Amino acid sequence: MIIVKLMGGLGNQMFQYAFGKRLSVLRNTSLKLDLSFLEDKTLNNIIRGYELGIFNFGNIIATEQDLSTFKKVQKSRFWSAIHNKLPFLMPYYTINERTHSFTPSMLESPRNSFVGGFWQTEKYFSAISEIIRKDFSFTPLQDDANKILADKITSCNSVSMHVRRGDYVSNPETTKFHGTCGLEYYKAAVKLISDKVSNCKLFVFSDDIDWVKQNLVTEIPMEYINHNIGEKAYIDMQLMSLCKYNIIANSSFSWWAAWLNANKDKIVIAPQKWFNDSSVDTKDVIPENWIKL
Repeated sequence: MIIVKLMGGLGNQMFQYAFGKRLSVLRNTSLKLDLSFLEDKTLNNIIRGYELGIFNFGNIIATEQDLSTFKKVQKSRFWSAIHNKLPFLMPYYTINERTHSFTPSMLESPRNSFVGGFWQTEKYFSAISEIIRKDFSFTPLQDDANKILADKITSCNSVSMHVRRGDYVSNPETTKFHGTCGLEYYKAAVKLISDKVSNCKLFVFSDDIDWVKQNLVTEIPMEYINHNIGEKAYIDMQLMSLCKYNIIANSSFSWWAAWLNANKDKIVIAPQKWFNDSSVDTKDVIPENWIKL
């Protein structure tokens, strides 16, 4: 059994699921999701809940019984000694991500592993990309506003542009670590797309539409989307994935929207600087066929 600890919002949880799914396929075993971090508000200081329920891959939430054996091994002095000296004898293994960059040895994790980390690179799961795309299939849109918007998106040379601000601006700790993509990035990305694609239209997704309207002016037609909030926020990812081309923020949310974009001729533009903290190695975050600015 592979048990994955979920942390963060929807995009992060999708990376964690994808890594766990790859391990479970490699080891021909089941995958379970541990929600204990999300449910413990003393640890989860930015309030997040389980968000993968929007996908229809079934109920694979780890039970207390699933977790109990791992917990017993973690607390055991005997197994702690074995872990340090003869780790290959461990019946259950704990795997923690050591770096943001791709580490192939992580895919050698044993059949019974408890996994913690963010795993933000497609290199961990590209070998099973069709399985991941199937697991992350969205349900058909139900409300008229989003169905009309989806029709617009699929009937033109649509370009999604994600402007993530929110806690990236309001939370000092988040600002220090993540930072935001500046206006110069978005202007350069729009110019690059417009040079490559004729008659394109921008669909702007943001948690701060007023800021975008006041600061970003282009000659390309723009439509602003900010009505999908709360439990419906994931629909923005769904709509962005329907666009033919994508300009993403330094956000796992729009990363996944672009990755799920099925257009074989898609152009994806991503920020060169993924985190504000330059000490974090992010060389593997952006897929090689995307354009970094």
